[in-house]
Amino acid sequence: MANDTTIELASLRFDGKRFEDHALDVECTQELVAYRTLVLECAKELWRRKNPGRVRLPKGFEDGFRLQFDRVDPGSAVIPLRRVREVAQGELDLGDEFDEAAALIDSAIWAADRDDLMPEQLPANVIPLFREFGRSLHPDEVLFVRARNCNRDAPYTANARARLAEWIGPTYEDTVDLVGEVRMANLGPGAFRLQIAETGALVEGRFDANQEALVLDALKNHRSVRLQVRGTAEFSTRDRQIKRLTRIEYVALAPSAAVPFDETAAPIWEQLANIGKQAPAGTWESVPDDLSMRIDEVVYGHGESGQ
Repeated sequence: MANDTTIELASLRFDGKRFEDHALDVECTQELVAYRTLVLECAKELWRRKNPGRVRLPKGFEDGFRLQFDRVDPGSAVIPLRRVREVAQGELDLGDEFDEAAALIDSAIWAADRDDLMPEQLPANVIPLFREFGRSLHPDEVLFVRARNCNRDAPYTANARARLAEWIGPTYEDTVDLVGEVRMANLGPGAFRLQIAETGALVEGRFDANQEALVLDALKNHRSVRLQVRGTAEFSTRDRQIKRLTRIEYVALAPSAAVPFDETAAPIWEQLANIGKQAPAGTWESVPDDLSMRIDEVVYGHGESGQ
């Protein structure tokens, strides 16, 4: 596009006999897709941490993250990944959550290769995504990753891949900030069920005595009120879906989201005209011309005297 340009994000260097003369097997391109997913999901969580009061990501945050490469450089096979952006987005040159995410992924790979602890800043829900990264590599092959703001390559070796597999358990915990409809509440154990507004999924948790009044209020007025919940949840590693709320630190009432305006919908007068066209022939001929002035008489059977 004429209004688009690109900016460096990271480079991926495939090292091994298969990649001599900077050749890349077709199946290895899946690593580029897996890397994009890692960066995107990590960036989303970093943005949420910076904006704890916001429930939804900014418009275009995910769809606007486009990566391209237009060559394979020598040095085994080096893929320089560049982000596509609009010319007006000059602030990206200074870095944003995507750059921070790429650097964090470098740090995680370094830690895994050296058997160090996982970086504290790395979002827990990103770790299971490493399961898909490196699947096309042979045991003796290394994928070196380097974010644009890092000064050295992070070696994604067989040891790093094995170490990351140990980090990936059947479940993991991460912080959440959810808004949903309270569908059930039980005073005895302090249990409740929340239907998450964004996904429609049902998740259960427990509230304490200080949170009881707000939870019950949200249940009583569930048609018009939603409950905002902040705390910790347990997720499934397999599909990264919430299994349950493990700790609730904050609850607050929130209004039910308004129905979004549909710019493509037909105006109400056109809809009424279409309804009128569907009426049987002769229907409108029986409607009095002065109906608006005699509405009580015609519709309700009341005369001028109100009888």
